[in-house]
Amino acid sequence: MLWLCLHFPKLPLEALTSKPSFDEDCLRVVIEANRVITCDDAVEALGVKPGLKQSTVSGLLSGQPLQLISRQTEQEQRALKQLTQWTYSITPTLTLWRDDCLQLEIGRCLLVHGGLENLLKKITTELDRRGFTASVGIGPSQEAAWLFSQSDPSPMMDMPIEGLSLESRLSPLPLAHITDFPKDTAALAKAGVRTFKDLFSLPSTSLKRRCSREFTRWVDQLLCRVETAIEDFYPEPEYSDIIWLGYGSKNHQELALPMKTLLESFAEFVRNTQLETQHIAWAFLPVQGVHTHLDIHSSECHSDLNRWLEQSLLKLDLLTFDDLIEGVQLTACELSAAQHKTQDLFLESKHQEPLSQLIDRLRSRLGFQAVTHVYERSEHLPEHCSYTDPNQFTAQISNPSITQRPFWLLNSPQPISQRGNQLYWMDALEIVRGPERLEDYWWSQPSSRDYYVAKTRTGQPVWIFQDRHSRCWFLQGIFD
Repeated sequence: MLWLCLHFPKLPLEALTSKPSFDEDCLRVVIEANRVITCDDAVEALGVKPGLKQSTVSGLLSGQPLQLISRQTEQEQRALKQLTQWTYSITPTLTLWRDDCLQLEIGRCLLVHGGLENLLKKITTELDRRGFTASVGIGPSQEAAWLFSQSDPSPMMDMPIEGLSLESRLSPLPLAHITDFPKDTAALAKAGVRTFKDLFSLPSTSLKRRCSREFTRWVDQLLCRVETAIEDFYPEPEYSDIIWLGYGSKNHQELALPMKTLLESFAEFVRNTQLETQHIAWAFLPVQGVHTHLDIHSSECHSDLNRWLEQSLLKLDLLTFDDLIEGVQLTACELSAAQHKTQDLFLESKHQEPLSQLIDRLRSRLGFQAVTHVYERSEHLPEHCSYTDPNQFTAQISNPSITQRPFWLLNSPQPISQRGNQLYWMDALEIVRGPERLEDYWWSQPSSRDYYVAKTRTGQPVWIFQDRHSRCWFLQGIFD
């Protein structure tokens, strides 16, 4: 196995200030229990280190534009959750490590990503886009990968050296990196064992006598002497991601590019998780003021990037922004298992646009309520046997009726004049087929009708009926 550890040393700061700060004069320090947790690189250059008291920091940076920020673990967990969603596109075997690291098993997916070098470039680019600083370590065990990520605080990649054993790579590292076993490391330090080289030179019997059983097992896991079972990661059925532009803009074309980038990441996520959705939500984050929200609904669940982008851009054209937009956020909280559809074997429908895609485009242009679907209802009288609903576009296909019915039905039957034995509706009518008797509502207001197909002198076919109680004639529908 080959593990890659992403250690985020500045997560408490970068999670709180996910929006990039372009004011380089402001020095930011994260404080918890009156002590420094992490800080900007510029603050570190002035001598501030994690663990210093808040009063000491204020003294060192007196006269400087200092910003003290309280640590918020909830924000850190939310940021790690978004990073976990992204890393799931790299490998399904991953886990959270020590609240500030992600461990990825990459040995089984290097071929998919074109090798280790290409994978590291992809990770570096994606972390820069998201605004996170990470130290990367690679090793055959999770413990080894974590130690290599701790050995160098810079975001440089610690590439494994071919022909060099794991013990040789670990030998120069100090035991001070191990913080989970303070009593064991203190006992070893008293005996002069301060590096892993000194540790590996001890006989196993001496190590077991000096240290606890938990520590010796940790060393065995470090050197891959024992195997630990790791379950595959299963992400939650929701998605959220954000992109900061680095500038303010009201131009729709400039906002379209980050929207496409977010949708590409979202499409990769739903493809890897075999999910799809019927609703996504955009939030446009201004420099100041209230966020502008844009909800995109589809007539069916799908994961088509181009369809979501087309709908989003159509609705974006209808928006006007009062303030400059500097961030775009994409959220999808109604993800469900993908329903795989049968593909056309001969690709005859490849160049035909699906009806649902046309419906989505019309609703994006005209509004959600402007396009509706006609559904059947189990009623005998024609004016009650159908209804419209704009909230859904799926219906079971019923068996075709044996009798011929017109597509266009009137909302309510219109009276037809009768002169002697001749019926008139805009012209004289001639009955060509019928009758068909329909009866209903015998328990309340009985209705009994005889339906006929008639045509005018110009040849227009219509659907008429005679009320058997009143003996009056009515027009019900028109054939196309």
